[in-house]
Amino acid sequence: MRGRSGAPTLKLGGRTISFHWVVLCLVLLFVIAVRVRLSGFPLERDEGEYAYMGQLILQGVPPYSGAYNMKLPGTDLMYALIMTLFGRSARGIHLGFMIVNCATILLLYRIGRRFVSETGAVAAAAAYAVLSLSPSVYGFAAHATHFVVLPALGGMLVLLAAEEKERLMPYFWSGVLFGISFVMKQPGLFFVLFGVSVVLYRRFFPGPRGSRRTLLPVLPLFLFGAALPLLGVIVWITASGTFGRFWFWTVEYAARYAVQVPLTEVFPMFQLGLAEATADFRLLWGIALLGIVVMIFYRKMRSERVLFGLFALFSFLTILPGFYFRAHYFVTLLPAVSISVGIVVDYLDEKGAAFFGARSLRFIGAAVVCAVVVWGVYAGAGYYFREEPAKLSGQIYFPNPFAASPEIARYLDERTSPADRVAVFGSEPQIFFYANRRSASGYIYTYGLMEDHEYARGMQRDMVRQIEVSDPKFIVDVHVPTSWLIHPGSDRYIFGWFNNFVSERYFLTGVVDLISPGATVVKWGGEARDYDMQSPFYVLVYERK
Repeated sequence: MRGRSGAPTLKLGGRTISFHWVVLCLVLLFVIAVRVRLSGFPLERDEGEYAYMGQLILQGVPPYSGAYNMKLPGTDLMYALIMTLFGRSARGIHLGFMIVNCATILLLYRIGRRFVSETGAVAAAAAYAVLSLSPSVYGFAAHATHFVVLPALGGMLVLLAAEEKERLMPYFWSGVLFGISFVMKQPGLFFVLFGVSVVLYRRFFPGPRGSRRTLLPVLPLFLFGAALPLLGVIVWITASGTFGRFWFWTVEYAARYAVQVPLTEVFPMFQLGLAEATADFRLLWGIALLGIVVMIFYRKMRSERVLFGLFALFSFLTILPGFYFRAHYFVTLLPAVSISVGIVVDYLDEKGAAFFGARSLRFIGAAVVCAVVVWGVYAGAGYYFREEPAKLSGQIYFPNPFAASPEIARYLDERTSPADRVAVFGSEPQIFFYANRRSASGYIYTYGLMEDHEYARGMQRDMVRQIEVSDPKFIVDVHVPTSWLIHPGSDRYIFGWFNNFVSERYFLTGVVDLISPGATVVKWGGEARDYDMQSPFYVLVYERK
């Protein structure tokens, strides 16, 4: 059957349901099934950072007090909320993340309807579903980029509704949502700027159906809303007495971090990052690239061409800060990529029906995208349907000790009290979260200590002082390159101190030998001291004498 709009419908329990909604529900069910299966995926270090910071917040410890990072605390707060609702575990975090991902898919469908047909919008939602879930962007992990996207799409939807209805308060709420996107992670600022650009464009170029309207009070109201989340964070941090640390990490250090990549390496790093991010669905990304070309001359996109162009531009800008181009940074670009896929679907459907003169070919574009999606899922069937999460973690992240972290944490938990401190000599904050023990130092990441800037030696001395004062019962020593990112110019003062400190006050009680993606040897007590290491990648656990 077909509805009045010509869209296929189904009869269910005496009710007529659009076929598009059936497909959208199937997409969501697929996402839910895969995410539930992968919910036990071991936390990686970014997730461990947010989980530990969220755990501290739930214990009444404000950000930038017991642990430091250069990101605004929005994602930490989201983790705290998720853990309150779903439990303080990796599974609980991933189940909460699943809700965020499904909500984002639905928002993208709603926004897609503003640009393309219902078929194109469903195709866009399906494209985002598989792209955001794929291992090529580490879609199993609850990275901050996903929490940037959700409020940004919410802000965009409210802003578009405000432009249609010409009411003032939606501009304020749109600004608030875009502002929340920013406090999730700093690149969200570009979505705030996108909102500003839409307001300005609609005022100066209202289009054939609009009228030129004043910027007052629309723009100030929008900007006030966008500033509120950040103002709230600043008030909270200031009242907690940690504004100095907050300013250093999010402004002073972040500014130095953002200029670490030489300009000569920017394009090669972009190529590597793009190749990794697109690896599992290159055809889908190719269709999206075609959509940018189609948009230029597709008559149905004429009225929304500039709007989508602005959205694509500012989405692209979100991946640029620092020029690191890590694969999961491309998540903030995925909504624009997915809508571009929907544009191609619309175009092919229209041309197919017109060229062949057959109504049955009106879904040729949707069929092409469906085939690409199904092929991509089939090619990655081991990830989506079969492999155990811990095994996948080893395959994807070796030699990082993420899969071994829960066992290390259990050992620490069993031999310490909540008052004891633990030091991790490396960047593995997930261990603190799993063990539910406080870090002996606020430096839960050691990357900054190895970077080439004027703060490095002072940060090392600060970490040394904090560990000596805390007198941790256990020290976890991580011998994995990606936990430190040492380079030839790194200041190595802290390693000399560490060797002396440990040899004088600690004894070896644990060894985790990271031999291969599928083989890890763990030894405790006397067995650890007698063990002969087989791999250059390992973790040592020391206990205070």
